[in-house]
Amino acid sequence: MSTAGKQIVVEGHSFEIMTQQQGSTWSVEVVNSAKTAFAFDPTFKSEEDAIAHASDALQSTDINTYLG
Repeated sequence: MSTAGKQIVVEGHSFEIMTQQQGSTWSVEVVNSAKTAFAFDPTFKSEEDAIAHASDALQSTDINTYLG
């Protein structure tokens, strides 16, 4: 099992995109500054795909959804 994270700032709010490898797939969640985590249901073939999905979701969805 491998876990990695990436910082991203969207509309002035800081988030950490956390990925976790389980076998040959990757899962992803977004953690806001209040340490509230938002997990995504799909799994991904690569860490890059997982990060891209979470990043796109943060940038294309009302940011209040992820502020807790």
